[in-house]
Amino acid sequence: MILIYVSFESREDAEKAANHLIDTHLAACVELYPVTNFYYWEGKKVKGAEFSGIIKTDDGYFERVKQALEKILPYDIPQIIEVKVTNVNESYLKWVRESTSK
Repeated sequence: MILIYVSFESREDAEKAANHLIDTHLAACVELYPVTNFYYWEGKKVKGAEFSGIIKTDDGYFERVKQALEKILPYDIPQIIEVKVTNVNESYLKWVRESTSK
């Protein structure tokens, strides 16, 4: 199992991506959170409101999820980060695998 951490410019983009990933069985679950980010971009300090997403999916799905997200995200440099899960309860892992194998 892996988690994919991603940032979205708007709630609309976040929900569009979540629905697509669930409908195509590329993800078992997508959690969305409003966040405030602080960073430098093109030499200027930025404070921005975005949505962060945690995508729960099975091993081996990163490239397919990344390609789907890149079609939705408007960023020049999108944040799409894979986090490998080393420990998870078996019943949850089974559900993730069943949800993404359809």
